[in-house]
Amino acid sequence: MRTRMTLIWLVAAVAAGVVGCTSVDEGRKTKRAMGILPQESYAKLTDYKLELRTDSRKILHVGEGGEVTFTLRNMDKKNIRIVEWFSNEPDNVIVYCQPWLTGMTEPDEQAWTELSFDVRRPPIRYPLELMPGNQVLVTKELPFVDKMAISPGAERRFFIKAKLNLQSVSVSSPVSVLIVRPGNGRKAGGKPVPARRSGARR
Repeated sequence: MRTRMTLIWLVAAVAAGVVGCTSVDEGRKTKRAMGILPQESYAKLTDYKLELRTDSRKILHVGEGGEVTFTLRNMDKKNIRIVEWFSNEPDNVIVYCQPWLTGMTEPDEQAWTELSFDVRRPPIRYPLELMPGNQVLVTKELPFVDKMAISPGAERRFFIKAKLNLQSVSVSSPVSVLIVRPGNGRKAGGKPVPARRSGARR
């Protein structure tokens, strides 16, 4: 009888599109339910206060990975539940960028370029519930940073902004400035790159 009831429960779970379980992150007070199968569309929320901001260093160096972190914070007085949150968290944010050219004081609204990223397949989702005042961090790696050639002592500046890659909520970040400078002999993670001696034996 017990085996039969277990099978019935599993069939019901699959039919509901759930392939995981619910967990609670006490540190951030953020509830997560892992492994919801994607839907064709998601109902839009009508009453929410969410803030998306750049929450990382504004100066990057070539060769360090080009990572930028964004913070999504619940500014409301009630819990906000987002049912379509991507399990691969970088997929939740779209990043736009444009170079800060000489003479510019603000970005050109016609010059924004959406940075292309492939969404991980299959695009597994799960409900994300943010309690008042709590936040979730999303880190994106900007691939163009490590491909840049910048002379010693020089730097390149960019305007960047982001928005959520979701249907149920519409949230965009303010514009911020990103500075890229030449590599400083370190790689991603901040560890020094060993120097190779000229003529050294291998």
